Amino acid sequence: MSEKQENQDYDHKSSVRGFTPDLNSFPDENPKPSSGQEPFPFWLMIVCVILMIIGGSYVGANSGGFNFSNNHKPGYQASVPEGLTGKPPELSDFEKYVNGGEAVYKAVCNGCHQGAGQGNGQIPPLVNSEWVNKGTERFSQIVLNGLSGPITVNGAAYGAAAMPAQKGAINDKQIAQVMTYVRFKFGNITDSVVTKEMVEVARQKFGDKANQYSASELSGEDVMLEGDQPDWMSPESGDAESDDAESVESGEGSASLVLESNEQNS
Repeated sequence: MSEKQENQDYDHKSSVRGFTPDLNSFPDENPKPSSGQEPFPFWLMIVCVILMIIGGSYVGANSGGFNFSNNHKPGYQASVPEGLTGKPPELSDFEKYVNGGEAVYKAVCNGCHQGAGQGNGQIPPLVNSEWVNKGTERFSQIVLNGLSGPITVNGAAYGAAAMPAQKGAINDKQIAQVMTYVRFKFGNITDSVVTKEMVEVARQKFGDKANQYSASELSGEDVMLEGDQPDWMSPESGDAESDDAESVESGEGSASLVLESNEQNS
């Protein structure tokens, strides 16, 4: 064989080897399992199936066929836990009165004095204001006829904004309730209220004023509106009266026993 022929055979074998696939390049057919790829245990599958069969049997036996008529009891009333009535708590007369004043405040006063009573700019605050917490007569004068001019509230000067009169906007009961609400909400006064009758007297005394009050024209800080507190503001008096009545009844009963014993002895 000539040298040329040998070179051609060698080149052919090299080209064939270049197209021969490398058997070692394929991955293993059954690679070794790694962590997290373990097969689901067969025994656990059996346990799950058994539990599903038992649970399904129980539900099917006690569900009444999932029929509403089989589970509904006519006339059934859910029981109420002891101490609960299912109704909102009953408000006291004072709370009802204050709530009425809150409604008036939100409708008439909230825009200027704000919901928290902090005031707004040159509009004085109501929180802990001496013009609110002290004399109710001057407080009624302000609400009925309004206020203008300089005024000092909690040590701060105000006066650029005037308060309009409310005597034509709200009635006597509404004025009484809103005054009570303001004194309770922003002054924490709970031992007294302003009544409709008190405001009626104030309207008769001060309601004819043609213009707004100035701070110097108002009544003194210790002057209160004339009138009695409602009966529901002193429930202890009712208890005292009932105790007196019981003592009288017991006294009458003891007296009758004494009379009966005396008659028997005679």
